[in-house]
Amino acid sequence: MSTAPLTPVDSAARSLTTALAHSADHLAEQLTCFELDELIDLFAAVGNTEAVVAWIQHHEGEPECEGHTAPDAPAPAAPAPAAPEKPLFGANGEYTPEPGTEYPFSVSDIARAVSVILGDAWIAESGYWGTTGSLSGPFTASFTFLVDEEGDLVMEFDDMEDDAWPESPTLPADFHECDGGVYLELASASDGLEHLAEKYAAAVRAITGC
Repeated sequence: MSTAPLTPVDSAARSLTTALAHSADHLAEQLTCFELDELIDLFAAVGNTEAVVAWIQHHEGEPECEGHTAPDAPAPAAPAPAAPEKPLFGANGEYTPEPGTEYPFSVSDIARAVSVILGDAWIAESGYWGTTGSLSGPFTASFTFLVDEEGDLVMEFDDMEDDAWPESPTLPADFHECDGGVYLELASASDGLEHLAEKYAAAVRAITGC
């Protein structure tokens, strides 16, 4: 349950009552009955019933005290009604999750996570809307992460002669060659960002020989 932030007046009232709560033994006798009533109303408003009782007890020992009654504590605020949950399926039976909940990370996040694993010599940049991600390092060629028409998470790259990469690299398990690059078989967002980044970082190392 969320709680509304305190206003400056509420905050000041709480600070004042906290400071005065344990001062009844030497301050209550200094107040008039009217002043005490105002103070115990303040204690009651912030829910400090112990302070209300203590201040009344110390003041009622004074000869001129007319007597005091503890005010009723305010009723607790009713919790804000919970927002109605949006149904997961639309009128036609289609899956309709809240935006940002179906996929916890983007393709560009994978490229960036791979660059972190590979080290300071590597950098990553996001493509439009995060649907692609580029990865570049200490080579002429760079890598591009994307999802192809078959739904595979592909890492495309150009084999540049100047880079002197291995001619026939041994790819990590479950990686396959495809047009323009490689992909991890059956990779999905449910594998988690860390797992996918480790896998593709291993593929980059195999391809570049570093």
